[in-house]
Amino acid sequence: MDISIRQLQRVDVISLSGRLDASSSPELKREIDALLDKGRARLVLDLTNLETLSSAGLRVIADARKRARAFKLTDLEGGDVRIAGPSKYIREVLDLTGFSTMLQIYDDTLSAVGSF
Repeated sequence: MDISIRQLQRVDVISLSGRLDASSSPELKREIDALLDKGRARLVLDLTNLETLSSAGLRVIADARKRARAFKLTDLEGGDVRIAGPSKYIREVLDLTGFSTMLQIYDDTLSAVGSF
């Protein structure tokens, strides 16, 4: 899996490509933890080029959301994790596992970034 991170003014976009599974999920966790440790708690996961999403990857996303939402960035706003551009297959995985009810999912990265 390839991970690239773009730091915008208020949001970090984490673009994933390839397979997010048991072998690659620790790398994603390290990257997300590093951002959260710096107080960067508004995260967009761009899944446009993600081919496979396993339970290990879902666990990393759930943990990231929990940690991000614990941040109180202002009196009215906190952190969160948003999903952008999932393929039909990845969207099915999110739907079947119930993740689509707990995460905000957008068709493209621009919409997800704009939602913050």
